[in-house]
This record gives sequence, C-alpha cells and structure tokens, in this order.
Amino acid sequence: MGNFPARRWLRRAAYIILPLVILASVYFISDMALEKVEQPSYCFRCHEVRAEFLAWQVSSHSEINCLTCHGGDNSSLSRWARRRVEARNYLIHLLGKAKYPYRKTLVPGNAVCGKCHSPNRKVTPSGDLNIPHQKHTTVTGTPCAACHVDVVHLRAAKRMEVALEKAGGQQDEAFRLLSQELQRLGPKDRLPLMGACMSCHNDKKAPDKCAVCHKKLDIPENHRAKDWNRNHGTLAREDIRYCVYCHAVLLDVARPEEKITLLQGVRGNPFCVNCHSERPVTHGPDFKLKHKFRAREDIEGCLVCHDAQKREKLSLRGIVRCSDCHHTPVTHPPNFRRIHPNIVMQKGAGQCFKCHDTTSCSFCHTSGRVSLH
Repeated sequence: MGNFPARRWLRRAAYIILPLVILASVYFISDMALEKVEQPSYCFRCHEVRAEFLAWQVSSHSEINCLTCHGGDNSSLSRWARRRVEARNYLIHLLGKAKYPYRKTLVPGNAVCGKCHSPNRKVTPSGDLNIPHQKHTTVTGTPCAACHVDVVHLRAAKRMEVALEKAGGQQDEAFRLLSQELQRLGPKDRLPLMGACMSCHNDKKAPDKCAVCHKKLDIPENHRAKDWNRNHGTLAREDIRYCVYCHAVLLDVARPEEKITLLQGVRGNPFCVNCHSERPVTHGPDFKLKHKFRAREDIEGCLVCHDAQKREKLSLRGIVRCSDCHHTPVTHPPNFRRIHPNIVMQKGAGQCFKCHDTTSCSFCHTSGRVSLH
C-alpha cells in the first residue's frame, strides 16, 4: 500500500511523457523525411513544382540549394513554419489533391537576398531604364522579390499553363515543351516585367509618369505617325502578338507564348482598355447616324470594342452593344423617308427614338437636305 502513490504518479507521468516521446519521434522521422524532400534532387519527382525545378536548372542560381533562398533564417521558428508548409504540401501531394500549376508561398525576403547581394550596389540595367536600386531596397523598403521574383523560376507556372494547352493536357508532353522553351530564353526574358513596376508606380504609391523610370522612350517608328491613333487597329488585326508583347506580356496580364485573340489583346490589358472604353476620335457627333456605313466596310473593327449580343466576359466598361438598339429589326418601306412625317404625327416619335436620337432628325432637317414646306 505504501507504494501505491508512487505507482499512481508513474502512471500519470507515463500518460504525459509517452505522448511527448511519440510526438518527438514522429517529428524527428518527419524532419528527416522533409529534409530529404527539400533537396533539389527530389524536387523534379513532384509534378507540382517540376516546372519551377526546370526553370531553376537553367537559371543563374542553378548552383544554389533551394533552402538557401526558401529556407528562411533557419531559426527554430522559421524552420517550424517552413516544415509546416512542407508537411501540408506533401500530404496534399500524396492524396492527389494538389492544385496545379503550383503557386509559390515561400517567397524569399530581403535578408535572404542580402546573403549574396549587396543592397548598395549600383545597378546599370540595359536599355533606357533608370532604377535607383538602393532607394528601392533601403528607403522605400521594397522587397527584392517584388521585382526579381521570376529571376530564377521564370514565370514557370504561367508558362506551364500555356504548355498544357498546347499539349492537350498531357503533362509529360507539356513538360517537354516547357523544357524546350526554357532552353531558348535569353537575358531579356529574365528581366523584371513592367507589371512589377506598375504595381507600385500607380500614381498612389509612386509616380506613374514614364520619365520617372525611362531616360528616353524607345517608341516604335510606326507609333510616331500622325494618324497612329486612328489607324493602329489595322496593324493590331494583322499581328496582335506584335502589340501584345509590350502592352500585355510585359505588364504581366498575358502569359508568355500564349496564343492571344484580338479581343483578349485589346480588352485584356490596361493600355487598350483605358482608351477603348472612351469615345474614339473616329466617333464624331454624327457617328450614330453614319455608323452603318463604317460597319458595312469593317464590321470586324467595330466588334473589337462592341459586342453584337450581350456578353458576360471581355466587355469594356460602358460600351454600347449592337443589340441595345438593334434588338428588334425594323424594316422600313422604300418610301419611308417621304412618308415618315405623317407616321410621326400620327403615332409620335417614341418608337423612332428607340433607335434614333435627335441628331438623326437634325442631320436632314437643319442641313437643307429636305424642304420644310
């Protein structure tokens, strides 16, 4: 009986210590397993990050271990946070429920980049750019990855999306196409995209004037023509990819190597939308009356901005649809111009104004085209 309190204490201690031992063992074993998973030699086995692995292989960082950039500061807290993400991803992979292409979650911080790169170094980018590197990193506190996020992985996820479309969803073929594309990329393809700049240079966080970053503007010669605003749509219809590279891909609103339709090229990026959502210079005061003549000559040009029918996606802000007025086709008799005054006096102009406005009347009645007697 004298040993009963001791046995009870040992039993209670076992209830506490044994689970801790089990948890420690599980953590130690899982830690060893996850440490293996963290090595580059293991990355390519997991299709969720295989695209990123292929891009890393052809990058300037190919000799640098993944954990050097994605491992954090290697403190216990950072290590535990990283392992928690890895364990979750590993479990999702084993269950076959991973979302693909992979979306990065462990983006390197400035301290990681600072292990190799000095924030005080002078940067001399090619072209006409003026980038005060030190001001961005030390004064404004801009994260290195905000601009250089794709210096290693080269927008691999977005490139993989396009490769999958080309391969008809066959992953092995898509990886082959992606690998070929990555091998072809040059230094220009590894530069930060202007979309990264515009995320801050939006006239709120930072100025959005071109001269802030550009010492000179390398504008294509055909853009200097006096009639460019009026006639640039013709070139866009001939070769929308020529336009898309600067006005969509560099802004990161289109994927590299993506096959862009004319509608996507015009409506899917801010360069075009900002102008095309306003009244064009070709649409004068009498355009509503005359637009049928232009539509007969170039209906494809009209449908770049206007939709024939109601459309849920790709529509521009406030743009009139053809069906807004032409929802009920009206066939006028051949002598309608001569007899329409009588019809207006008898039935009123309400029916007329469903399609026409006062400019339709004044076009004839105030220009000497008809007699008022």
